[in-house]
Amino acid sequence: MASKYNDGDSAFTKRPSASHDDAYPRDCLHSKSNANRFPATPLGLRWLRSWPIVVLILFGILGTVGTTAIVSLFRIPTLPNCRAVFWPTASAALRLQCADSYAAEGSVKNLLAAIKLVDQLPADHPLRTDINQRIEGWASQVLDLAERSFEAGDLEGAIASARKIPAKTAAARLVEERIARWQKIWKEGEDTFNTAVAQLKKKDFQKAFSLSVKLLDVDNKYWATEKYNELTKLIGVARTDLKALSEALGFAKEGTVKGFTEALKRLKNINKESIFYAEAQSERKNIAKRMLQISEELLANRQLSSAQVLLSAIPRDTGINREIADFQIFVTAYQQAWIGSVDGLESAISRMKTLGKDRPRYAQGQRLIAQWEGELRNLTLLSQAQEQAGRGSTADLGSAISTARQISRDSPQWEEAAKQINKWQTRIETVEDRPILERGDRLAAVGTPDNLRAAIQEVRKISSGRTLRNEAENRIADWTGRIQRLEDQPLLDQARQRANTGDLAGAIAIASRIGQGRVLYNAAQDDIDGWQVQENGRLRLDEALTVAARGDVESLTRAIDLAQQVPSQSSNRDRADSQIDQWSWELLDQAESAAERSLDQAISIAGRIPSQAEAYETAQSQISAWQAARRRSVEDSQRPLPSAPGSDPNTGALPNTLQLAPPP
Repeated sequence: MASKYNDGDSAFTKRPSASHDDAYPRDCLHSKSNANRFPATPLGLRWLRSWPIVVLILFGILGTVGTTAIVSLFRIPTLPNCRAVFWPTASAALRLQCADSYAAEGSVKNLLAAIKLVDQLPADHPLRTDINQRIEGWASQVLDLAERSFEAGDLEGAIASARKIPAKTAAARLVEERIARWQKIWKEGEDTFNTAVAQLKKKDFQKAFSLSVKLLDVDNKYWATEKYNELTKLIGVARTDLKALSEALGFAKEGTVKGFTEALKRLKNINKESIFYAEAQSERKNIAKRMLQISEELLANRQLSSAQVLLSAIPRDTGINREIADFQIFVTAYQQAWIGSVDGLESAISRMKTLGKDRPRYAQGQRLIAQWEGELRNLTLLSQAQEQAGRGSTADLGSAISTARQISRDSPQWEEAAKQINKWQTRIETVEDRPILERGDRLAAVGTPDNLRAAIQEVRKISSGRTLRNEAENRIADWTGRIQRLEDQPLLDQARQRANTGDLAGAIAIASRIGQGRVLYNAAQDDIDGWQVQENGRLRLDEALTVAARGDVESLTRAIDLAQQVPSQSSNRDRADSQIDQWSWELLDQAESAAERSLDQAISIAGRIPSQAEAYETAQSQISAWQAARRRSVEDSQRPLPSAPGSDPNTGALPNTLQLAPPP
């Protein structure tokens, strides 16, 4: 700005320059009439003697001077150097001139400087009216510039500029109202924008888009254009980033090195300007922690190579480098602990103690130290127990078991301790219970039921769950079977004797006294089933004979049905078949007799003969003949023919009966 006003003082200090007559030598202005007074002009000035040329030169000089004068008259005087003016003594005209120059810059700062410069003049100054008009104009310009700042998005700058307007101006009365309007509009845009961003964070893109459209209605260019464009771009980027975020989490759920690596890669590609950047970074760190956790689990399960592969896939920019460094200490400590010896565990504990309290895995390290110290105690206890058991007595074995049982059941040493405890317990129980089995064997050797029962009672002293309990159970089962056989065999023999004499009912009754679950029960049931079949067959045949004795068609039919119910494995089966043949021939005889009265009745009776009977084929032939005769009779009745005198209508017909007899 200063450079613009550096030559300002010249406008007030310069005076018109010397006249044109002073600018040139006077001898050049003498008239031509005086030329003869001078000697001959040298050759170089001979052109002066040509008056047309001289006249042209004079006109040129006069034109140049006139043009310069006219330009000087219409040119704005150069501004004074306002920055260097001593204002207490400056004139009102100078103040106005400098104020105008400031205001011409058009910035809020210069407009306010212009107002301040002229407002210091007294209220009764002759130029006060002009000054006040200018102040009002400049104040209005400041308010307009503040409005522009607001439209451009600088709310604070707009408010600050507006509040610098002098209070006595008309524009000042509009300031607070204008500021209130700006703040209301700004809050509307800000709330809409922030709410849309919040909806984006909730992944509700539909609401976010609806809110972005509302920004177009905000009465501010900055919010309706720049912030609207920013929000729509943010929504578009958020859609892409959310998809990447979802895909990354999907890969991470696979739980594999490949899945974790792909997930971390996709999350890293989410830009810092994204609405989901913070979430992506958080998830990225969570995935890295999950990978580290799985690595620790693999390490705890002695899968060192798998743990190291997974650990190497964790990026070093996820913020868990200290945890990874601690994990390396875990690796070396675990390797020492896996040796399983006292020295190995002590080395593991020493290594783990290098983790300070400020380390992220310190707590986990302390838990492992406590675990390994417990394992050290367990190794000591197991060694003591083995030393006690080596003495060999049951008391020493019992002490060894008590010592070994102090080992924690969730420690690696418990498996070996449990194995030793079982071995020692077996030795104790064998020593204690073997004499009981031997006493039982001696009692059972006598072989009587009473001695066998006494032997059973003796071995039952060996309680369930003890080493020799299975041997005792086997002996009890064997001896119980021997007792039952001694008690039940006479009953079964007696029942069989009854059956051999034909008293099947008595045999069944005796054999049924052998109860279920006893040694001979199945044998008795097999015999009972056979006898029951025989008895049922006899009863059915007896009933059939009784019914058949009546001799009528229905009785014979019923008798045949009953005889057919005699079981095939029954000894009465052959007799039943013979009776069926006999009764079938009797039915056929009755059918032939009925044919004299009614062919239909004869056919019905003959049809009752069973297919396995001897008379079946003969009966079927007879039925066919009777059916043919019945058809001819029906045809003859429907088509009567004249008959010759004395002719017999039955001539040529089949006889009503055939003289068929059963084979001898």
